[in-house]
Amino acid sequence: MSKITEDILLIDGLEYCNWNRELFENAHQAGLTAIHATLVYWENTEESFEKINYWHHLFKKHHDIIAHAKTTEDILHAKKNNKVAIIFGFQNSAPIANDIFLVEKFFLEGLRFMQLTYNNQTPLGGGCFEPKDSGVSRFGCAVIEEMNRLGMIIDLSHAGKKTCLDTIEISEKPVAISHANPSFFHKSIRNIDNDILKKLASKDGFIGLSLYPYHLKDHGKCEPEDFCEMIKKLINIIGEDNIGIGSDLCLNWPDDIVMWMRNGKWTKKIDYGESKDKNPKWPELPSWFKQPSDLKNLFYILQKNSISEKTIYKILGHNWLKFMKLHF
Repeated sequence: MSKITEDILLIDGLEYCNWNRELFENAHQAGLTAIHATLVYWENTEESFEKINYWHHLFKKHHDIIAHAKTTEDILHAKKNNKVAIIFGFQNSAPIANDIFLVEKFFLEGLRFMQLTYNNQTPLGGGCFEPKDSGVSRFGCAVIEEMNRLGMIIDLSHAGKKTCLDTIEISEKPVAISHANPSFFHKSIRNIDNDILKKLASKDGFIGLSLYPYHLKDHGKCEPEDFCEMIKKLINIIGEDNIGIGSDLCLNWPDDIVMWMRNGKWTKKIDYGESKDKNPKWPELPSWFKQPSDLKNLFYILQKNSISEKTIYKILGHNWLKFMKLHF
């Protein structure tokens, strides 16, 4: 088996960790190139700016191993200087409220990914948990146009099916599903049907494959061989150029955070999300993907399962960089 060469790009298309020195070092020592880091789920405008300010504190404190990336050139510059590039993302459009001018204000602060919805209906569109998906609203169309103008990636990971199809059609630039899997692999509410995947790829869109247990066949017991077979089948459907990894890795959080992710402030009842057994705790992670550095180990897992080295390099980072270049 061949080894990873220095020219490989290791880009994780989404992680939500409670970052500290240990986690940053774990990513850095493994040679990760970039991580799209979630800053926001349910936070309002003021709270979201506070999250950004907190990240500036992290950049100062850990400046020797991480750097803020606002452009793809920043990502490559960080790699050259042996640092992990961090890209800001919001998993909800809640921070912009009903104010389209806030999109540019957040962009100027470094925001480069934003989801139109997080499971629920928003002023922009319908979430994947809604019984009836409204599709993209008038305001949503305006925000999509603004995100295209600025170079901010539209993320549909938690959007409903109609909202996904509408957005792919409306957007002048390719859109992303940063962290999900095909529904043929596992029938999760969050996973994506073939017709959306084909439509996404037809307009040069992108999917980052998720390692979050509820998106996996057999959840935390998912075997790496099954994950690899899923990739092979997906390549046969949409090709190998529109696929990356968006692990949705969530680490160093107490259990009440996963319940906050599911419930936010929108309900007084308890929502357990996709947990069939009403588990209020973080689900068990697959043994082969438990930390940021496991993205590097995925190289050998894919190789062992007869995926070509050229394809592995694309999936582990080069495809993500190419897609990001279309925006920033």
